[in-house]
Amino acid sequence: MPLQSRASSTPKISKACVPCRTRKIKCNAAVVGLPCGSCVSRECPEECVLSARKRRTLKGRNAEPPRSRKNLPETNGSVLSPRQQQLPTNGSRQTTDSSHSDPVEESIHASHTGSSLRNDTPHSRDRRPPGQAQADLLYLNILQDTVNDTSAAQTDASDHQSNDEPDDSFNSQIHHWNPPPQLDDVDNEYLAKKKVFELPPPRFMDDIVKAYFDYVHPFAPILNRTDFIQSYRSGSCCLFLLHAVAAAASLYVTHDVLLGCGYPDRSTAQASFFSKAKLFHDFHCQGDPLSMLQGSMILGAIILDHPSDRDFQYWFHNSVRRASKMGVQNACLRDDGSQKLYRRIWWVLHNRDIFHFFINTQNMRLLANAPPIRPLTEADWDTEDIEQGSGLLSPISQAQKVSLMAQCELAQIFGNVMSVVTSSSPSAEEVHKRILPLDAWRTSLPGRMQLLASFTDGEIYHLEALTTSYRFECIMCRLLRRGRWQMSDGGLREWAQQRFRSAIFELDTIVKRVIINNTIQKLPTTFITTITALLALHIESALDAAESSLIRSMARISVQHTMLALDQIRDTPAIKRALPAFEIVLSKNKLYPMSSSDTEQINTMQAISQDQTLNDGHILQPAQTDITLPQDDQSFLYGDFIGFDFLDRWQMEQLDFTGIY
Repeated sequence: MPLQSRASSTPKISKACVPCRTRKIKCNAAVVGLPCGSCVSRECPEECVLSARKRRTLKGRNAEPPRSRKNLPETNGSVLSPRQQQLPTNGSRQTTDSSHSDPVEESIHASHTGSSLRNDTPHSRDRRPPGQAQADLLYLNILQDTVNDTSAAQTDASDHQSNDEPDDSFNSQIHHWNPPPQLDDVDNEYLAKKKVFELPPPRFMDDIVKAYFDYVHPFAPILNRTDFIQSYRSGSCCLFLLHAVAAAASLYVTHDVLLGCGYPDRSTAQASFFSKAKLFHDFHCQGDPLSMLQGSMILGAIILDHPSDRDFQYWFHNSVRRASKMGVQNACLRDDGSQKLYRRIWWVLHNRDIFHFFINTQNMRLLANAPPIRPLTEADWDTEDIEQGSGLLSPISQAQKVSLMAQCELAQIFGNVMSVVTSSSPSAEEVHKRILPLDAWRTSLPGRMQLLASFTDGEIYHLEALTTSYRFECIMCRLLRRGRWQMSDGGLREWAQQRFRSAIFELDTIVKRVIINNTIQKLPTTFITTITALLALHIESALDAAESSLIRSMARISVQHTMLALDQIRDTPAIKRALPAFEIVLSKNKLYPMSSSDTEQINTMQAISQDQTLNDGHILQPAQTDITLPQDDQSFLYGDFIGFDFLDRWQMEQLDFTGIY
């Protein structure tokens, strides 16, 4: 039946059905009637019903008694099946009936549900940053503001309007006029062949979810854990988010779990889950705005074993775009206890924005002009019922909470330092003043995390925070002593040189400690990529003729220790990608012993590079690995490595040696 005739034969519908409303996805019931296209595609047309809402009442009149549930038509009933009652929204606790929804929650999800904040005052709208309006086009923004202002004025004058009917809003009508495109049979067939709708067996998927919450989530708590587990158990969790979670957690599950999922190693597993999540994102299928934001943030902390245009920078920019479109920053400005999750999300994005800029000062700050929000506190973590986690959740420790709070403070410290050193006329006195809080911050960490004398799991969060601080101090001091910024003060350069060497020493000590305690496999990607950056700095010092013989000798010894650490995590995709390049450079400069077969392979490769040009754009690799480096990544291998600016040149950025955030 044509859509127009079908819609005319059904009662007028101005809102989404219960399943679509619960899952926070687009519903075309207003166009095609019941069942909607989404419920038909999910093969649950019998569940496609509309929720009942309270009838309008006029001021001064008694409300008409509501009809009993048994008299409600079956297609319009609000009685939910047991399965529907177990469908929570990911990241927020919201009932199915819109009349009981939190106004702030509706504001955050307005870009998806089409609702607008009825009790949003002109003052609160003025607090929105430019471009935060829900509509995408300027003329729609103007029209929507006009409609909202008129509606607000009428509501203030009389009580003839009800606050529980967001579906009649102007923004909702826009979505009815322009329904989102639906996947056709060809797209569904393609995605099915790519196995994007398939998940690992349940018992192995449980291990993956548990590994994510044990080893990934504590460093970026951007999910509501209990809500996620409930939606995961009920089968209503967004597949894009699930694949993103699996891609991140694949680094921490056992080899048996990987084999049970059908993957021979971590690189294959991570690449497969990453590819499936990317396909879901590219085809715009399934997933409410919050789940898409969370999945993008998770993918933004992943480094594959091969170059990709959708790298961590792409996903970070995408996360900022989605967060701004959802209005997460406005939720952070409101003093509402239900917005704990959004405050954590915004602070994680804020930290990454500063660290992303600090790694490469050519990057642009995306959130530099964002409105300031209150610092995180322990109260920004939800009180959870761990028993609802089905054994997949562990209690959140004091060290985990302090870890993120400390990262936020660290981002503020280095943000202040960078604002000085990149200014037109920075002074040594001002730089010293801005770096002083860093020392006090480090001293306070053990007491705040309530660490014990022996090495415990809480020590992991302490070492990760310290590693991040020393890593970025190395970057800053290295650039200062090299005269990267317009600072001609010789005393400042000497000061930077001393702090640089001290930071390198501290990083060496931390790496040795995690090796001795056999905890390097539990640390996040940010720590792993710090080790590769540390190795590059040791190589630079060992080959720098301007350094003293003592410094060069110590650097050679540190190279051995750092390579030993990398060998412990050789199966990690990011390290698997970096090791071949390091081994070639180290072997050429006789900084690291290699086997005779590897030496012959290197000599053969050097001879080929001198005698002829490879037509296939690849170079020969050591026999122990099958990884090849693109032609653009080869220039540093046979050039002057001393003059190679490790943290600035784009060749090494393609290999992601500088890591992420």
